[in-house]
Amino acid sequence: MPTSPRPARNSRRFSLLLGNRVFARTADVSTGGFSVEAPFVFMPGSLLHGTFDVGGCKLPFRGEVVWARPAGQPQAPNRMGVRLTEFPSEAQWLLGG
Repeated sequence: MPTSPRPARNSRRFSLLLGNRVFARTADVSTGGFSVEAPFVFMPGSLLHGTFDVGGCKLPFRGEVVWARPAGQPQAPNRMGVRLTEFPSEAQWLLGG
């Protein structure tokens, strides 16, 4: 079965607030989702909400964790991939370019 091409990923760093209380940073983003470095990971299938901080502008999002990798070393980051389910359409250009 053919698959649709994945959106291009950009190594862009944005500050995030997950669940309005956990600070994190993106490692890369695309219009379909993002990879995030956080103090801990949520299990795949978990639903998240929060805000991107882009130049002082708070952009709300909702998404689903699709993969999670707890840190294997003390100084390594915990990472997880999030598929966006809601993001302001007028701000999509920030993620794609």
